[in-house]
Amino acid sequence: MVEQSEYPVSYSRRWRLWYLAYIFSNMSAGLLTPMIPLFISLYFRQNVVFVGIASSLSSLSSVVALILWGNISDNVKKRKIFILIGFMGSFLSLFFIMFTTNILDYIGILVVYQFFAMASVPVSTLLVIENEIESQWSKTVAVFSAISTVGTVVGLSLGLVIVVRNPSSIEILKDIYLISAFIYLVAFILAYFLLKESSTKIRRSRIPNIFSVRSFERTRYAPSYVVHIVRLFGKKRGVKTSRSLIMYIILCGLLMVGFQTFFTPYPVFLIDKYNATEDIVYIMYLLNSAFSVVSFNLSGNYIKKRSLQKAIYIPLAVRMVVFAATSIIPFMGLYSFGYMILIILIYGAMGFVWSYISITQITSVTTMADTETRGRAIGYYNSILGVGQIIGAFISGYIVIYLGFGGDFMIAAFIVAIGYIGSLKIKAGVNQTSVSRGVGVASK
Repeated sequence: MVEQSEYPVSYSRRWRLWYLAYIFSNMSAGLLTPMIPLFISLYFRQNVVFVGIASSLSSLSSVVALILWGNISDNVKKRKIFILIGFMGSFLSLFFIMFTTNILDYIGILVVYQFFAMASVPVSTLLVIENEIESQWSKTVAVFSAISTVGTVVGLSLGLVIVVRNPSSIEILKDIYLISAFIYLVAFILAYFLLKESSTKIRRSRIPNIFSVRSFERTRYAPSYVVHIVRLFGKKRGVKTSRSLIMYIILCGLLMVGFQTFFTPYPVFLIDKYNATEDIVYIMYLLNSAFSVVSFNLSGNYIKKRSLQKAIYIPLAVRMVVFAATSIIPFMGLYSFGYMILIILIYGAMGFVWSYISITQITSVTTMADTETRGRAIGYYNSILGVGQIIGAFISGYIVIYLGFGGDFMIAAFIVAIGYIGSLKIKAGVNQTSVSRGVGVASK
């Protein structure tokens, strides 16, 4: 399982203090969660097409960077340097947003930011388990996952406090990027002094039973950390991934297209039609994240009591119906204060449903794959979800321009319906499987 014969027996408190670096990095990421639609809509006064383009290109940068950084780190067998690159690169790129004067510069910096931010993503979980005995891996990774979740929620809460204390100030949006940049700098300093390179190196292919679960649903592909990636180098084992598994992963990507088609323009809908301010948008995102956290453990117990196939049907049906029903609001021109509250609650409730979908999908992938192909399958799954986010974000803006928000929401429901019907026809070929087989480690 490892490239050295012994696991480290001790795990010093000083070494674990480097977790603080990830609290700060996730705090920064949480602070930035609503910023693309806010900055483009309110600061640059641009339309939803640019929100879709910015989200899509950011996701594309993340997908490519994650694969590249992951493969490079695996080949050079180093961890710390990539975490430092990720934190410092994020600090520098976000800092330069202060000097942007047009939308193209802004999108370009976002692409650079996502590229460098991904440097730390594929190595962090490996670093955690490389400094722990194998019997403690699950517990340690669960703690690390909780830290990521806490950081994200704290970041969103901080953002809400900032915009509430600075009402009607568009310039505060640039200040949020600056604050986020310096939070990354704090993370860099903590990692530089507290983080040690692990003496034991573990290959991803040797840990097929530890995998990432997307705790949060974001409108761009920006995981906090992942375990398995698409391999670019090295020999691939002769065992092939089953056709049904490949089709299932593709369907997961299609569903993500539908989800992002709905969610990417959603905050712009709130801003354009209800004149929502920054604090309202932050509240909406915070509510979504809070619902995701609450439902995470509940969804695990729900899936344990049902077959994997049955577990996914109700959450998908809920989203399909809600997406279609939401389209009625813009079609009917229902733009009163009461409907604004409803729009916010819908977004929050979709965070509750997301945990059920995310855990069921990743558990299905792991159970449909055998031990030899599991890591590869999860890597494909992670990448295909990213591709789905790229496509969904990109097309959403243009759909809104030509068909309006109601048309966009209805098309999103239609895409989810296609994925729902397709999932009914795929037979997982497995019996009831406990979610405890893997460990959720990625907050995204």
